[in-house]
Amino acid sequence: MIGSAKHMRAGLMLAALLALGACKEGTGELPPVGEARVASQEIACLADGGRWGEGPSPGLFLCYRPTKDAGKACTRDSDCSGFCLARSKSCAPVTPLLGCNDVLGATGARSTVCVK
Repeated sequence: MIGSAKHMRAGLMLAALLALGACKEGTGELPPVGEARVASQEIACLADGGRWGEGPSPGLFLCYRPTKDAGKACTRDSDCSGFCLARSKSCAPVTPLLGCNDVLGATGARSTVCVK
């Protein structure tokens, strides 16, 4: 019985060492959190041509990026990289497009989409 307990401990030690050996070495840096994360997201947004602004809830900030086809005429959603706005029949100027908007869908049918 004592011999099997020693073998069990040795087996557990070996398993632990193998598990540790399987770990990959990282950079040692953790991703930013809190205000540092928000600041890094803002910097990335602005560098990408976006506009950093308050979102639908107080204290929630989003990156509003211009769409590549803003203002282009459209008749259905596949004509645009964002939404095809029903009223103007033009591609939305920004993504995300918050609030409720009348848009043209895949078949050109009008519907209301709400993004909050």
